[in-house]
Order: sequence, then structure tokens, then C-alpha cells
Amino acid sequence: MENPFEHILIRLERIEKLLLHLGGHVDETGIVLNVNQASQYTNLSVARIYSLTSQKSIPHYKNGKKLYFKKSELSDWLTRTKIKTNEDIEKEAINYIIRNPRKF
Repeated sequence: MENPFEHILIRLERIEKLLLHLGGHVDETGIVLNVNQASQYTNLSVARIYSLTSQKSIPHYKNGKKLYFKKSELSDWLTRTKIKTNEDIEKEAINYIIRNPRKF
């Protein structure tokens, strides 16, 4: 009977090779992108990416003159400012009223 962990390791190696082939680098924490890849992933221009890094507004890493971005951190950065729906606002209002009853 084949060891299922060996099968998983083989598939992970295959995935890493595919990612490397696509141009990203893989480290222990995930996929690392260069400036052009980060630009494509975020749908921002390369110039805008450079501007955001100089303002320290976007999570990034620098090795010499090269900039790198962790895909997971870019994803978190892109989704950090969620706009609340009307339903979310109503739930918050109801919870506030329940926690803070009016005293007459």
C-alpha cells in the first residue's frame, strides 16, 4: 500500500515546480512576487507599486535594489478596508441597542 504522505509530497513538489515556472518564487511562507508580478496581481501599474513602496504603504521586501512581495500579504493588503453592507450596519446597531439599553 502506498504511503499517502509520499503522494502529497510528490504533488507539492509538482505544484512548486509549476509556480516557479510561472515566475514566482516559493519560500516557507508562500509565493514571492517581483514588481511586475505584484503589478499584475494587484491590477496596479508598476509606477504605482513603486510609489506605494516609497510611501511604505504596501507590504514589501527589499534585497539589494530588487523589491519582492509576498502574495498572501498583498492579498491581505488588498482586502483590508471592507465596506460594510447595510445588513452589517443593521446587525451592529441591533447589538449596540441590546448591549446599551436606554435608561429613562
